[in-house]
This record gives sequence, structure tokens and C-alpha cells, in this order.
Amino acid sequence: MRRTIVAAWNVPRDGIVPALIILSACFLAGGLAGCLLAAQVGGAGEASLNQYLEAFLLAAHEGAVDVPALWAQIWDTLRWPLFALLLGFTALGVLGLPVLFTLRGFLLAFSIASFVRAFGGAGWLLACLVFGIGGVLSLPALFVLGVQSILSARALAARVRGEGKGRVLWGRDCLVRCALCLGAVCVCILLERTVVPALLSGAAGALLNR
Repeated sequence: MRRTIVAAWNVPRDGIVPALIILSACFLAGGLAGCLLAAQVGGAGEASLNQYLEAFLLAAHEGAVDVPALWAQIWDTLRWPLFALLLGFTALGVLGLPVLFTLRGFLLAFSIASFVRAFGGAGWLLACLVFGIGGVLSLPALFVLGVQSILSARALAARVRGEGKGRVLWGRDCLVRCALCLGAVCVCILLERTVVPALLSGAAGALLNR
């Protein structure tokens, strides 16, 4: 079993680093754009956002934050790695994956920056609880699938251009990687439904009572 898991990461070494750099750069660029937009929000938009976040904090303190329906939460967590996986089956993934990672970085950074802007330094703690606990598992899974898919999409694009067969990374090793990433996402969902609400309630109480 151990040898199977180790073998699952045998992808072309000459392509991993460039693919990881491209996706990381897109993710960071989206994150930077999200932070800048959060900093520029003003007027009625800022008031509405702050009001929403304050209501969320109060609800968390009272233990009244509604846990999403299971299927809704599964979709919310699974959609990013799922899109990353599916884009690997088409040559368009060469363009679609950078866009996907840019969008993911933008939305995540905008959410975190909004918490920080509304609550100052304490917003970091809330953001880490809301996004960080699950993100520790879901983001690595997203990058694993993203790198795998962009290498496959690049090989498919080479075939379309008639530049050779390339190496499409779908087979037993791919299935093992996907299974490991799915397991990480399932653990992420479990933590967000059980651990995060309790920690968030305690942190909200400490912030409101300080």
C-alpha cells in the first residue's frame, strides 16, 4: 500500500515546478487583487459588509450560526478540486486552470481581508477559523490536482497542435492521487461541520467580551 501511494506521485519532474509556479503565481495574483478590492470597498458597500460580519460574529457567539446543509457544504468544498480535475481532460485546461486558481485566490483573499478590515488584528483569528482549518487540507488537494491537470492539459494541447503524443497523466497513479485528495476534502468537511463552529463560538465570545 505504501509503495502504491509513493508511486502515485511519479509525475514528470521537469514539468512539476513550472506548473506549480504558474498556478501559484495565478493564485497569489488573485489573492492580491482580492486584498486590494477589499481595501477599496467604501460607502454603502463597506457599511453593509461590516454589518453582515458583525451579525455573523454575534450569531457565532450565541451559537446560532447555521451549519449548511450537508450537500451544500460538500458542493462548496468539492467544487474547486472537481473543476481542477475536470479541466485536465481537455486542452482548454491550459487556460482554464490559471483562471480557476486566480478566481480561487481572489475570493479567499477578499474574504480574509474583509474580516481583517472589519475587526482589525482579531479578524485574523476569525479568518483562520473560518477559512484556515479547512484550507489546510483543501488547498493542498487543489494544488495537487491542479498540477496534475495542467500537465495533462498541456500534453493534450500538444497533441492538438500535432507536436507529439505527450504524456497524459491518467491511470492508476492518477486514481490514487484523486482518492487521497478526496479523503483530504472529506476530512475538511468533517472538521468544518464539527470543530469549526465550536471554536468560532469561543473566539467570538472572547472578542465581544474583551
